[in-house]
Amino acid sequence: MKVKRSELSECELIVMKCIWDADGPITCAEVMKQLREKYELNYKDTTVYTFLKVLKEKNFVESERRGVTYYSAIKEEREYRDNLLKKTENFWFDGSSLRMISALLRTKSVSSEEREEIKKMIDELD
Repeated sequence: MKVKRSELSECELIVMKCIWDADGPITCAEVMKQLREKYELNYKDTTVYTFLKVLKEKNFVESERRGVTYYSAIKEEREYRDNLLKKTENFWFDGSSLRMISALLRTKSVSSEEREEIKKMIDELD
């Protein structure tokens, strides 16, 4: 199975998450700071610039030069996440939401508050 060019590598995804989590346009230096603080990743600036260049080529970000270059998301985080979840459901669980949710619940401890929220969400589907 060939992966489409629009798929993100793990490293690209983490850089993209930094951009999505920013309040607005973000510089390479700010991305590097987030990578260190949130993900304990200490990449060189040339490496991060390469990730940003690839993200731009894949139409995930756009850039604007204002003294320094600022990067902004083009693709929405929710859109990417929802698409990734759908692909995961189709690939690993043969399109079955029930099997996917069951696997998630087996691998994660769910608090009583979360269980109540899940029940409410299910009830609201009717």
